Amino acid sequence: MMDSSSRHIRETDPTLLRVRLIGQMEARTLTGESVLPVGGKTRALLAILALSDRKPVLRSRLAELLWSKRPEEMARASLRQEIHRLLDALSPLGVDVIDVQRHSLALKPALTSVDAERLLTVSVRTIDSVTLPDEPLLGELAGVDPALDEWLVQQRERLSTHLQQVYENAVRELTDPDQVEDVAERLLKFDGLNEVAWRARVQMALHRGDKGRAAALADQMTHLFGDAEGHILTPATQALIKSIPTESFGKDLDRDFSQAGLATRVPEASFTAPVMRPDPMLALPLHYASQHPAAAEPRKITLVFLTPFSANETLAEQGQRLRDQLELMFVNMGTFDILALPETSPPDPVSAAAVYRNWGMDYIIAGNLRAGPDGAKNRLILRVLDARRGGVIIWGTHYDFPHSGPDTAKNSLLAPAQAMQWSIFVTEARRIATRPDAELSALGMALRAFMLLLRHDSSLFDRIGFLLERAGDLDGDDGAIALIDALHCYIRFLNEWSPEAKAVFARGLRSVRTAIALMPDLHAVEVLLAAYLMHEPAMHSTALSVAQSAAEGILRIEGLHKDSPDLLMAEIVLALLGGETKAAAGKVKLLLENGYRSQLLELLRPVFMMVLLLGEDYQEVISMGRLSSGLYPSYPSSLVYYLIALIEMGDCAEEAHQVCRHLLRLVPDLTISRAIDRFPFGGKTLQTRLAEALRKAGVAEG
Repeated sequence: MMDSSSRHIRETDPTLLRVRLIGQMEARTLTGESVLPVGGKTRALLAILALSDRKPVLRSRLAELLWSKRPEEMARASLRQEIHRLLDALSPLGVDVIDVQRHSLALKPALTSVDAERLLTVSVRTIDSVTLPDEPLLGELAGVDPALDEWLVQQRERLSTHLQQVYENAVRELTDPDQVEDVAERLLKFDGLNEVAWRARVQMALHRGDKGRAAALADQMTHLFGDAEGHILTPATQALIKSIPTESFGKDLDRDFSQAGLATRVPEASFTAPVMRPDPMLALPLHYASQHPAAAEPRKITLVFLTPFSANETLAEQGQRLRDQLELMFVNMGTFDILALPETSPPDPVSAAAVYRNWGMDYIIAGNLRAGPDGAKNRLILRVLDARRGGVIIWGTHYDFPHSGPDTAKNSLLAPAQAMQWSIFVTEARRIATRPDAELSALGMALRAFMLLLRHDSSLFDRIGFLLERAGDLDGDDGAIALIDALHCYIRFLNEWSPEAKAVFARGLRSVRTAIALMPDLHAVEVLLAAYLMHEPAMHSTALSVAQSAAEGILRIEGLHKDSPDLLMAEIVLALLGGETKAAAGKVKLLLENGYRSQLLELLRPVFMMVLLLGEDYQEVISMGRLSSGLYPSYPSSLVYYLIALIEMGDCAEEAHQVCRHLLRLVPDLTISRAIDRFPFGGKTLQTRLAEALRKAGVAEG
C-alpha cells in the first residue's frame, strides 16, 4: 500500500528524482524513498550537477571544486570513485538520471527536478507560485573544500540576485495596487534596504491619496537608511521624498539628507538623469503615475539612430545623410518616439546597450558603410539592436547606392525603413506573447492584433476586432492603432460576405480617416483610403483624387525611386481605377520582388493575388493559392482567387473541385453575387467573366 504523502508526490511531481538544496539537502524517488548519498563529497558532486542549469560539467571542473588541494591526477582518481558512489546511491531509481560522458557529467532534465532551479527560473509571471527561502542554500556542505566554499558563496549570491531582480521587476511592472504592495512587502523581507520596494510603498500611498501614510513611510525609510553605514539614498528616492507635501516631514528630511547623503554633493546633473520609462507594451503601473504624472500618457516604442560607422571620410559624410534620411522617415511615420542622441554617447552601441536603455531607448538603429570595389556600389549594412537584451540584433539588411552618394540612388530607402518598422512591431508583439490581454497597453493590444492578422485565419477576426476596439478606447490618439484597425477591417471585409460586412467596412473607413488625421505625413495611409473608396462605385472619382495626391506626395519625398512600396501601391490603385488591370498586375510583381521582407506586404499578399487575378496572371495566382491554402487553410478570399484562376486555366478540374469544396466548408452561404460584390472597380465585363468562372466551379447563384 502507498501512503497519502507518496500519492501526493506522484501527482505533483512526476520526475523520478527530486533534489532539495534549500536547507537540509534531500534526494528522493517518485515514491518518497531517500537516495541521498552518505558522504559529503558525493553529496557535493550531486549538488554541483543540480546547479549547473542542466549543462554538462567538465570532470576537470568537478575535480577543482572538490579536491582543490590535491594534484590533478589524484583529484581525477578521487572523482571517479565519487561518481561510482553517486551512481550506486541513485541505483534504486532503476534508470540512469546522470549522463556520464568521458569528459563531463550532467543531470538529465526530463527525469529530475531541483528546488533551487525552480527559484532560479522564476519570473514576474510566476512569482506568486514560489515562496522566499527561509534557509540557506546547501548550508550543510560548508567546509567540504575551500574551492567548494567559494563556489557556494557564488551560487547563493546568484540565487539572491535573481530573486531580487524578479521582485524589483514585479514591483515596476504590476498594475494592481494590492499586488504591488504585496510584492514590495515580500521584497523587503528579502532585502530590508531595497529602495525600489520602499519607493513603491510610498508611491502606492500617494496614488491612494494617503499623504499621511506616505510621509510616515518616507520618515521610516530615511531613518532606516540613515542608520545604515555608508548608504546614500539614490536621487530617485530623494526626489520622491522631497515631493511629499508635509511641512514637518520636510524639516526632518533636510536634516537627514544633510547627514546621510547630500554631504557628498551628488552632481546636480544626476537629479535630472532619465528614470526608467515604462514598457510601451504594458499597461502603465498605477504607482508610476503618482511619481511621474507627465509620463503617465501612453508612450510609443523609442528609437535612436546612430551614424553608420566608416573609416572613409567621404563615406562618413554620406552615412550622416543616410542617418538623417532614415530618422526623418521614421519621424514622418508617426509610430515611434525618436530620441536625439546625447553628445556624450558611447561609440560602441552593442557594449553600451545598457546606457542607451537607461536613457529610455528601446531599439538602436546602427550600421556600417563599406566602399564597393572598382566601380561597384557602396553598401550600407543596417541593423536594429534590442537595448533591453544587451544589444541583440533583431533585424538586419543592406542598402546599396552609387559612389556619387545616396542622393543619386535609384532604389528607395523607404523599402528597408518600412520593413524595419514592421519587424520592430512584430518583435515587440512576440516579447509580450505570454502576457494576458488585461496587462497590455493600448499599443500592446494593437500589436497583438496585428500578429493575429498575420495568421490569415478568419476564425480570429472577432478576437482581433475586440482587441483593436479596446485599444482604441484606451488610446484614441495613436495613429498606429487606427492604421492596424483599418488594415484589419479591410482584410475582414474581403473575407466576409455576411450582412455584418457593411458595418466592418464602415468602421474601417472611420479608422483610416482617423489614421490620416493622426499621421498626415504618412502617404501610405492615403493609399489605403483610396483602396477603401474603390469599393464604393459612387466614390471612384474621390478615390482617384486621393491616390493621385498620395503618389505626388510620395514622389516629392522619394524622387525617382520607382521601387518605393508606397508609390507602387498608389500606382496599383490608380491602374485599377483606370481599368488597366494588366498594368496593375505588373506593379504587383515589382512589389513582390522587393528584397526587404516586410510583414505588412506579407499581410497584403492575398490582396495582391486579387490584383494578379484581375490582370489575368492565372499561373502566378495558382502558385500563390497553392502555397496560401497549405499555410493558411482558413482564409476564404485567397481561395476565391485561387478557384477562379484554376477555372480560367481550364486543365485543373480535380484541383478546382477540391478548392471549391473547401471554400464552401468555410463559407457555406457564399454565392456568386456576394463574391462578385467585392470587385466593383473591375467593370461589368470583368465581373461577368469572374461570375462565369464561379458558376463553372459550382458556386450557387445567389
